[in-house]
Amino acid sequence: TLDDPGVLDQSARYYHLTHDELIQLLLQREKELSKKEEHIQELENYIDQLLVRIMEQSPTLLQIPLGGETKTK
Repeated sequence: TLDDPGVLDQSARYYHLTHDELIQLLLQREKELSKKEEHIQELENYIDQLLVRIMEQSPTLLQIPLGGETKTK
């Protein structure tokens, strides 16, 4: 809320901007956010593909030893 001094400090850096500048800044931030969301989706897909390959080729890599014991050979 605007009653919070921390919020007022953060918003103070935008007071000097015009309406058009604020809109431009908002559009820029939305574009950056969209790119980040796209990148996150690509990473999630990559991780999913890796997990599928591991499950197909070496599913034992995903097993957790019972009782926290680790086996060494």
